[in-house]
Amino acid sequence: MVQSHDPASTSFCITRHITNLMDNIHCSRARKFVDVISSDRHVQTDDDALHLLAALLQDKIASVLHPQTIAHFDVRWEKPEDCDPNEDQEYLGRFMDVFESKMLELIEHAVERQCSVACDAHIVEILQHLTVCKQRSQVFSVFTHLHNLFKLFLQLSAKLSPYAVIPG
Repeated sequence: MVQSHDPASTSFCITRHITNLMDNIHCSRARKFVDVISSDRHVQTDDDALHLLAALLQDKIASVLHPQTIAHFDVRWEKPEDCDPNEDQEYLGRFMDVFESKMLELIEHAVERQCSVACDAHIVEILQHLTVCKQRSQVFSVFTHLHNLFKLFLQLSAKLSPYAVIPG
């Protein structure tokens, strides 16, 4: 996402905050959702890892994505001994709704972008001229090469697909 040429059109981000995670850090299940440094008697969060994740979200991701392409969920962990936040049906339902709508938006945008490239009168005219040149000038391999490059460009642009980043 950070290296994409157009992340706002090809990416979205979904984050989750488990509101009472630190209250349950004593639970072994809770340690699967946060980086910890543990010794025999003491469990402590890895503050460096937490700062790096916060910087990734606040600095890197926020600088390349529009706010409407970032979704955030707050989940309360009700029974840390019996289940984990991934089993919360309400959260999963909302997550799937957001994921589906964001993916559909990216797909629709990619299709619109593809149609605008393929339907651009200048591009169509250039391709037609190259085709005529190729047909009338088979001797010149440069026209064949340009024609093939241009066709490849159109084929590759048709295969553009959106990207999704879903942190765990």
